Amino acid sequence: MRMMEGSSNTLQQRLQQVLGAVSELRLAQQSLGDLKKVESGTKLLVPVGGGAFINAEMGGIDNVVVGIGAGVSIEMQYEDAVKDVNDRLAEMEKAQASIEEQLGQILAQLETHQGMAERLSAEIQNAVQGSI
Repeated sequence: MRMMEGSSNTLQQRLQQVLGAVSELRLAQQSLGDLKKVESGTKLLVPVGGGAFINAEMGGIDNVVVGIGAGVSIEMQYEDAVKDVNDRLAEMEKAQASIEEQLGQILAQLETHQGMAERLSAEIQNAVQGSI
């Protein structure tokens, strides 16, 4: 049972990481869609973290810089960047569904084993009390 609990904890941690990635990719997807509608030269407030913003002016959105992992970013055409974000989002959503399924199976097995352990413990207690 401890191995199943360990597996459950590991899957829950992995699920949290995947959920964070899904959330970030959905934000990127929404932002790319919204920014495409903004006219060049429009004044914007750009978040820089910690609740701080800077004033900026919208330039062209023909090219987008996209992180590809390990601290590496590349410049892509807008359409390619949108496709990349959509593809990675679909991949993360599949991973999320898979982890949730595995976690559900482990939790169901764990619940079954706990019920069996409780029944066995009750039988042992009854047997010990009956022999007294």
